[in-house]
Amino acid sequence: MSVAKTPCAFPRVHWIHGIKTALSAGLCLAITTLYNLDYGYWAVITTVIVMQVYVADSIQMCLYRFSGTIIGALLGIASILIFPDTLVAHFPAVMLPVGILSFMTHYNTRYRMAAITAVIVIMTGFSMPNQVIFGFSRIIEIVIGIFCAFVVSVLVFPVRLVDVLKDNLRQQVQECCEKYDILVDAFLNGQEPVDKDLVAPLGSKVWKNRELFENIRHHEALIYHKKFSKNLKTIVATMDTVIEHLKTMARSLNVAKEGSFDILMQDELRDLARASQRALTAMVENDPDQGIQSLAAALERTEKKLHELRSKGVTTRFGLHKLVQVYSFYHAMHCLAQDLVISLDAIKTNKPNASR
Repeated sequence: MSVAKTPCAFPRVHWIHGIKTALSAGLCLAITTLYNLDYGYWAVITTVIVMQVYVADSIQMCLYRFSGTIIGALLGIASILIFPDTLVAHFPAVMLPVGILSFMTHYNTRYRMAAITAVIVIMTGFSMPNQVIFGFSRIIEIVIGIFCAFVVSVLVFPVRLVDVLKDNLRQQVQECCEKYDILVDAFLNGQEPVDKDLVAPLGSKVWKNRELFENIRHHEALIYHKKFSKNLKTIVATMDTVIEHLKTMARSLNVAKEGSFDILMQDELRDLARASQRALTAMVENDPDQGIQSLAAALERTEKKLHELRSKGVTTRFGLHKLVQVYSFYHAMHCLAQDLVISLDAIKTNKPNASR
């Protein structure tokens, strides 16, 4: 049975986006009306196109639209100056710049906007008495639209992509902790197999963090540099390695089964898992002191226990395949914890951690 949507069902960011787009369009219309621009609607159209939900995306669109407009307008002006105003000449006048700019989209997508601008300038410019002034007027109108969208996006209820990324990371850490519990329980309960896709959906989410981070770094960080955490790169890279370790743990549980064994260092491994989970939370909250010491201590206890058991010859009870399985799982847990210690230390010293 379908449920009718209420206004509350829509996310807050989309309400803000609607209000901001309306404000920027109104501001743009006011400016073009004040200066009595004949083609002011191009400015308003540009504002609506450029305005995006998140500040980083709006800045990206502003740069994309601005550079594309400049390139397209200049090429369009050149075309209408080179080719005569005849029906036959109109074809190469349009086709040549469009073909060149469309080819250039192979190198940068801004040329797609440049091609659109060139067509507008050429198709409307031929009939104008002063074609150069007409072309530059289109640039001015579009710049006004870009300016209005930029100002409203940055100053009025800004929705920052960096906040979205941080929220995503918090949710991903929570999911990581849940998957970690499932894997450790399966390992300690007789090395039970797990769903082969246990970690895959979370891995897809984590993979998108890099794209968001690069968008923030190239656009949003230019405006809100104080809001841009220097440690965010370390956190994003560490989440990638955490996912890889969890995948390794899952794969080790799903190898050919060779009997079930009690793990004699259950307490140490559970302590290591809990310390790693606390460290993950501390990392994403940018509070390394809360996790680094307990995790380092848990690592030391686990290593000490393993050496003790090996010295007693306990591991000789395992066959080759079981030995590989146990050590593979343990190694993934150990590497995950070590990577977290390195990352927390990097965050503590405010130095980006080089990813493996």
